[in-house]
Amino acid sequence: MFYSIFTPLGRRFARIGCSALMATAVMGTTQVAMAGPTVDQLSNCLVKSTTAADKTTVLQWTFVALSAHPELKKFSNVNEEQRTQLDKNLAQVLQRILVDQCASQTKAVIAAEGVQAVGDSFQELGQITGEEILENPEVESQLKGVLRYVDLNKLVVTFLTPDLWNKLGELRGK
Repeated sequence: MFYSIFTPLGRRFARIGCSALMATAVMGTTQVAMAGPTVDQLSNCLVKSTTAADKTTVLQWTFVALSAHPELKKFSNVNEEQRTQLDKNLAQVLQRILVDQCASQTKAVIAAEGVQAVGDSFQELGQITGEEILENPEVESQLKGVLRYVDLNKLVVTFLTPDLWNKLGELRGK
């Protein structure tokens, strides 16, 4: 059996592969926290208060922060002046959102669950931003480039059990 990325089933596996690869690359391994109601409220405020420009600032800063790793430095030519400016930009965004727009929710999280729980509140925002990254056509194209070198037949044979195959058939029938 051969599943090309040009067949519907092949495209489905390619999409799943792209999503999994990007999620792993962007988010790494994230500990899922059991969020309390105050963390949920702050998460909601963060999502509502973050603009497209804010997300761009976070994305740029994250890229540059990751590029500081010795194994990634050679792929980036960001200079110290740019790094400093991105640090300042991110600090302004975080301060505006946490202090100006979500102050009461931030105080409630700190009082109920401690300062570290403020970081937990960013998990949903990070997930949404990661999904938006995956929707970018250029990023999707790059991920598909990787799939040219993945043996989709091996993936299908390894993971497509008869039970899963039947479930896929049920989903297609709906």
